[in-house]
Amino acid sequence: MRQGTSRHAMLQVSGMTCSNCSFAVERAMKQLDFVEQCQVDLINGKASVLYRVEGGAGPVHTAAELCAEVEAIGFDASVLEDFEDSQASSARASLHLLVAGGTGALPDLKSMDGILEVVEDGPGELTIFYDPLRSGARKIVCSLRSQGFEVDTSHASPVKGEGMPLGLPTAVVLTLAVLLFSDVLPCFTRFDKMLHTHIVPGLPCITVILSVLATPVQLYCGCRFHLGAYHAISTGVWDMNVLISLGTALCFAYSFMVTFCMIIASHVAGIECKAPPPSYFETPCFVITTILVGKHLEAWARSGASESLQQLLALRPRCAHVLSAPNGTEVEDMPAQLLEIGDHLQIFPGETAPTDGIMTSDCGYAEFDESLLTGESRPVRKKKGDAIIGGSKCLTGRAEMQVEKLGSGTMLSQIMTLVETAQLTRAPVQRVADAVAQCFVPTIVALSLMTWMAWFLLVYTFNVIPLTAILQGRTSSWPQLDKAFFVLEHGLNVLLIACPCALGLATPTAVMAATGVAARCGILVRSGAEPLELGSKVKAVVLDKTGTLTLGRPSVVGTSIVCPWTLEDRVWERLLRAFRQHRADADGDTSTGHRARKFSLVADLPAAWLTPSDAELRERTRVRSPSCNSETSTSASEEEGDARLRLSMPGSSAAVARDHLRQEAEKALWWAIGSAEISSEHPVAKELVEIAGQKARSALSKPSSFENMTGVGLQCVLPGNLHVQVASAQHILGKGSPQSLVAWVEAQMSSGATVVAVAVEEVPLAAVALRDKLAPFARTCVAQLELSNVQVWMCTGDHRVAAEAVARECGIDAGRVVAQALPADKVKLVKTLQEKCYLPGEKETRNIVAMVGDGINDAPALAAADVGVAIGAGQNVTVEAADLVLVRSDLRDLLAFFALAKETLRTIWFNFLWAFLFNTCALPLAAGMFWRYGVLINPQIACTLMLGSSLFVVFSSLLLKRFVPPPLDSPPV
Repeated sequence: MRQGTSRHAMLQVSGMTCSNCSFAVERAMKQLDFVEQCQVDLINGKASVLYRVEGGAGPVHTAAELCAEVEAIGFDASVLEDFEDSQASSARASLHLLVAGGTGALPDLKSMDGILEVVEDGPGELTIFYDPLRSGARKIVCSLRSQGFEVDTSHASPVKGEGMPLGLPTAVVLTLAVLLFSDVLPCFTRFDKMLHTHIVPGLPCITVILSVLATPVQLYCGCRFHLGAYHAISTGVWDMNVLISLGTALCFAYSFMVTFCMIIASHVAGIECKAPPPSYFETPCFVITTILVGKHLEAWARSGASESLQQLLALRPRCAHVLSAPNGTEVEDMPAQLLEIGDHLQIFPGETAPTDGIMTSDCGYAEFDESLLTGESRPVRKKKGDAIIGGSKCLTGRAEMQVEKLGSGTMLSQIMTLVETAQLTRAPVQRVADAVAQCFVPTIVALSLMTWMAWFLLVYTFNVIPLTAILQGRTSSWPQLDKAFFVLEHGLNVLLIACPCALGLATPTAVMAATGVAARCGILVRSGAEPLELGSKVKAVVLDKTGTLTLGRPSVVGTSIVCPWTLEDRVWERLLRAFRQHRADADGDTSTGHRARKFSLVADLPAAWLTPSDAELRERTRVRSPSCNSETSTSASEEEGDARLRLSMPGSSAAVARDHLRQEAEKALWWAIGSAEISSEHPVAKELVEIAGQKARSALSKPSSFENMTGVGLQCVLPGNLHVQVASAQHILGKGSPQSLVAWVEAQMSSGATVVAVAVEEVPLAAVALRDKLAPFARTCVAQLELSNVQVWMCTGDHRVAAEAVARECGIDAGRVVAQALPADKVKLVKTLQEKCYLPGEKETRNIVAMVGDGINDAPALAAADVGVAIGAGQNVTVEAADLVLVRSDLRDLLAFFALAKETLRTIWFNFLWAFLFNTCALPLAAGMFWRYGVLINPQIACTLMLGSSLFVVFSSLLLKRFVPPPLDSPPV
């Protein structure tokens, strides 16, 4: 372990029941001076801790110290992961092994390249975390076996979680016995006489039996509550354990005191007690057992909220079929955890892909079910070269794939990480609940003391309550004890019926269920609960055009090229020379350069050859002439220009040379365009590279210098020191540009096309027109947003004519279209919408604004928005600037998220309302305010009501699992 670094530990914490428990763990961690950050997930029972490993003369801190600190406040803790913070963004894969001979190989393993961490789960059980790009699982196993160890690679990953509560079976058996002796057997006359036979005067057999059965329940089965209460009081964060421990201890102490007094009175004082006061040993038994059973049911119910995460875990197959060679026939079955990058796998129909990779099958297609990962219900057809997502199920066809990602780099692992991380953050509404919960228990204890004091005054001081009303027809030899328990009982009811857990579970359970449902629909919530709360309050949505409102796959619809006059033109000459040299080099060495794409039979793209006007041609000729001051030179140049404009007869040598020159010039131009766009990830760039591979009929080159001009285009230097710009037409076409090219660009833009211009050595040579299709359901989704009183804006870097054309198709008002916007302009629009309120009839308040974009060029605006939504991320589910990732390029998922956010917030407030109403109504009832009307409860009923309140909140949140995205009435556009 290197000193002076920061490490990230993931702890499994068991025993947390409410938000006070998670707050206690957080506070205990943050009180350590070497802990930088701590986040606790109440539902999954995990704590994420970032801590410093002190260097120099200071002590070296470990994750074991964190576990010890958690255990010191009454919770059980174990280490799940512990790695350097610098390794958090790198790929991590895990290997679980059974090694005979203990852990003697640990020092040698840690010295291997690529080993990140080795965790000992038990005697001979190792979990090895490694970087799959630097090491391999089979290499690690071979290293262990070469050292003489026996290694079992079929060892599954240890599942750590919260099991059955301590003492639950014992508590259930003993409590059933208590109920048998106290309520069932006395119904039979023979048994009733036996049970009420006095061992000594005033001490019946049933009291002794119940005390013997109740003592283990109180001291052993309830020890978790007593220890929890002690740690809660010592740390200053009082939780439910304080109420349970105090209530059961007082009731047990009273019953034990009654029993002890009967024995003392009979043997010491000689007092014969014919009608002893009743003992209540069954009450603490019932309370402790009911709470243990209820909390176990509650944990089971809460685990149902993470069912979607469990379904994702189940997608990982245990076994993989590894081919001996690409396109081979020999298959070796091995555990999936032994796969290495570069392996070739065979996937049979009905089986699941064990990891992410690329399909390498040469023949036919294969269909995969990706519904649990992307929300896409229809099978996805894959062909050679397509990406296969680990966890997707092969439905039909023979699929071979090459492993490209392992461990944390796979899409399945990224989705699981996002879902788990979402539970570590708290929504703003949860912070209010946490603040209330922290002072809730002390308030209840104070109310209980006030209740005891009030009833003490009523019974003993003012004598308002007569003894006959307390005894209710019973006879008693010691009425003062009956009075004492009557006073005590109301205070116990207040302690036991108050439910801080309902308040603390209101938000986490709803968020867990909502994030699981969202993941099932292909919606990944990255920033925890806050986007779910803000998503229900969105007043304005800013949509990018390309890839959001349109399909994001623009296709080339036209090309215009300035006609090369002669080979002496310096720009065309340099371009052609560089292209010819590139082809010569490619023919001599096929191992370099970008591999040429296979030619496909597509319709030939129309190319408009533009001829400059006479004035432009003479001006260019005059400028290019080396001796323009000479009359002879001027005259010769003019004749040369006239000759260029002279028409050539079809079939003549001049016409053939012109056609040949145009063909070569077009290839050279597309080679320059494709080579320049290779390094860009923009959808337009991908289309241009695809067309360039077909039109150039040659391998593309890698630029020696590349500069991405955000929101404008790019410029680069190609082989031959050729400076090429591919950018928006407005950026390239300026003063001095060919008028014919400008006119062609204006005509295309007026029809709504996006136009990209190409310049070589700062001279415009061509322009390419592209057009994108409107995304399905785009118009319907915009209409639904408007009907929901959400303003829809479109902000794009494209020119205004194209932007307004798409806006008209989608139904967006032209006044809400911002075109030719740079990233800074998009940020400015988002901030303007946040500061002003455009909805009539509402107060001037800060708007909640959502920004929807592709997550790359729109990153600044996504970060500035209240809810940043990256749409169409595909396998790139970790878009850093976004709060929300829509795996599919479908705007319906955005509507589904808004509907889910509203339903989640509605559920949270309903849970809060229930918790508030329950405590408001139950506390007066438990305190005995309605005693005069005959409305009374005992501690058993109070405990049952308290558990029922917690379970009601949990099951209310689980109803979110039934959420179905609202259907759209209109058909797709």
